[in-house]
Amino acid sequence: MWRITIVFVVFLSFIISMVSYTAFLDTDLVAEDYYQQEVDYQDIIDAKKNGAELKSKIVFQQDENLLSIHFPEGIDFKSVNGTVHFYHPKNVKYDVEERLALTNNNSQTFKKEGLQKGNYTIKMKWEDNGKTYYIEKSYFVS
Repeated sequence: MWRITIVFVVFLSFIISMVSYTAFLDTDLVAEDYYQQEVDYQDIIDAKKNGAELKSKIVFQQDENLLSIHFPEGIDFKSVNGTVHFYHPKNVKYDVEERLALTNNNSQTFKKEGLQKGNYTIKMKWEDNGKTYYIEKSYFVS
């Protein structure tokens, strides 16, 4: 009888500790406006299709202090309007969002001091001459 009581107490202690542990974990939503993004997702699908149809791919390069994004030729750097979102899957505090401001060689450089080392999903959405583009790329910032 006392063995059953011990097993029951140990099991109950385990359950209580797990419930209290999970109650104090930080949970971050992927986005605050998650539901609205789901409603507007058809626009993202169309923009992804446009991004996939680019003649050449976007190139990412990094050195010790800088991360560069090189867009393919044919994109008018003067008319590009959009954002680059560095999404960190582990912690929303490490997310960084910047406006696209391409130079005359169709590239943009970001300082890595605001980015943590680790894996990011780089989400780029821009508009060029009335056409919307969207590209997601998994990238490791070292």
